[in-house]
Amino acid sequence: MDFEAGNCPKCHEYLLLKQKTPFLVCPKCGETISAQAANAIVEKRCANAEQIDAVIAECVALEMTYGPELPYMLLSKIVNNFPNLEKPAYLMVKLSGYESGTVYEYLKHFANTKSDPNNVPWAESFLDNCLDYQTVDAADLFRSYVHNKIRKEKQSHYLDMIDQLVKEYTAKSNQPDSTKWLMMLYMISSVVNIILLPIMMMLSGWLAPIFDFYYGINIILSITVVSVEVLLVFLHHKIYGNRLNISRTERLWMVIFMSTMVFAVGSVVMGSIWKITF
Repeated sequence: MDFEAGNCPKCHEYLLLKQKTPFLVCPKCGETISAQAANAIVEKRCANAEQIDAVIAECVALEMTYGPELPYMLLSKIVNNFPNLEKPAYLMVKLSGYESGTVYEYLKHFANTKSDPNNVPWAESFLDNCLDYQTVDAADLFRSYVHNKIRKEKQSHYLDMIDQLVKEYTAKSNQPDSTKWLMMLYMISSVVNIILLPIMMMLSGWLAPIFDFYYGINIILSITVVSVEVLLVFLHHKIYGNRLNISRTERLWMVIFMSTMVFAVGSVVMGSIWKITF
């Protein structure tokens, strides 16, 4: 069951409220309270700019006592009301265990914002915890973050870390042969996937009079072609490694290739129904 944050109107203890439950007994003071009233207190506090620092301090204490779930809910309300406040946004990243999605959202909003390093004392800790292969696709945002948040004497250290991660992650993928072979694979595979339909139509027309299970040949053909294409993409990845940035042309052909794979599978049905006979 989903929960939301609340604050007891009697003893002012923070609570996790079950959604769609109108009343509950406060585990702290034992009083029966309205869930709506308890939630309204939280909403009001998290929307009051003068109380933000106090709520953030309470979140730190709540994490130590109850774990990350309740303070994460409170911080998310603050961030929704005050999207330009960096400290609660960072604390959400920390409470999430530096999950890559929340890391990216934090970087997207604040990496390009210039700050006095004394006002973001968590910046180095953030980089120490986040710079890994799971977040390396945000390398440009990390570089901006370093330039805008980190002390001058430490910037080169973190920039070198980012460059080394990118180098290790991409391995050989930036070589010209990598792109050439991948584009060739996309183009040839896309053409093959499209011409599967007329091939299956001719096979059906030829085999239907002599073989009741003629459509099985189309199924086998489709599975074989798609499996070979997936294997070739896998082998390309194993040989040339990960790709960090791709061009619009490459992205377009990747989308076309993936779309024609669906077409190749769908051709089994249409190629078995529509027959070409000679």
